[in-house]
Amino acid sequence: MNQRRAVAIGVGVPLVLLAALLAWGVARTGGSQGRPGVNDSYIGEVALTVEPDADFQLTTLSGDIVSLEQLRGKVVVVDFWSSWCAPCRAEGPVLAESYRKWRDSGVEFVGIAVWDERAEIEHFIEANDIEYINGIDNGRILVNWGVRGIPEKFFVNADGEVVKKVTGPNTADTLDRVLEELTDEALGIRTSAVR
Repeated sequence: MNQRRAVAIGVGVPLVLLAALLAWGVARTGGSQGRPGVNDSYIGEVALTVEPDADFQLTTLSGDIVSLEQLRGKVVVVDFWSSWCAPCRAEGPVLAESYRKWRDSGVEFVGIAVWDERAEIEHFIEANDIEYINGIDNGRILVNWGVRGIPEKFFVNADGEVVKKVTGPNTADTLDRVLEELTDEALGIRTSAVR
């Protein structure tokens, strides 16, 4: 009898605690479903979480190694994303079109896929006609750059300095505004505050 009671307590207590934790979570969020790692509630420019001189080495899907040091002299958009992320999926065509618009103006995009599978990444890239560099992060770049969710974009000026961070999906207008400011800066054209 004591053994049965011990088993019942050993199983019952954790189940009661789990149920209480779930109830607390539902009550705290009003019953809304959470999605770990997706930035869709804090959208816009936020404080940088990485040192201005940060760099990385990313193995691209084609097997090449790319780093920000190699891209010095260009304005770079570093995009952390995943194929399963709804805001990332919505933003995919916008990024593909923005890259085509800006690539001849000294701008490079680097996509860093996180928490994803290669086949899904390749399907996403093909479906959205994405032509810019993409690779898969094993978590090191994500952690070193202080990424808190996806999508997150970091903007690097032509001197290789990380100067802006924008969370959530971007519109073409948002990307144009930031890229115009950074390319004007690279060309030595004085601009007023970001329009």
